[in-house]
Amino acid sequence: MKIETITYKRVKNLGSYQTETLEATARLDDGDDPGQTGQYLKDFVLGQLYPPSPVTTDEDKPAGADNNPF
Repeated sequence: MKIETITYKRVKNLGSYQTETLEATARLDDGDDPGQTGQYLKDFVLGQLYPPSPVTTDEDKPAGADNNPF
């Protein structure tokens, strides 16, 4: 059996009976590893639905009582 396409789909619960769905499909070329391609699609979809939180430092925060450099 030859795998020609792989699809990964994820549904995110937004609460209040609302959802967001994202699906990605890849067409495999000769020599492509289906397992590796499937993992790539999964990582891609999860990264889109659940993006990493930005890293903030004290330099990113506005000056004020909580971030007084003096």
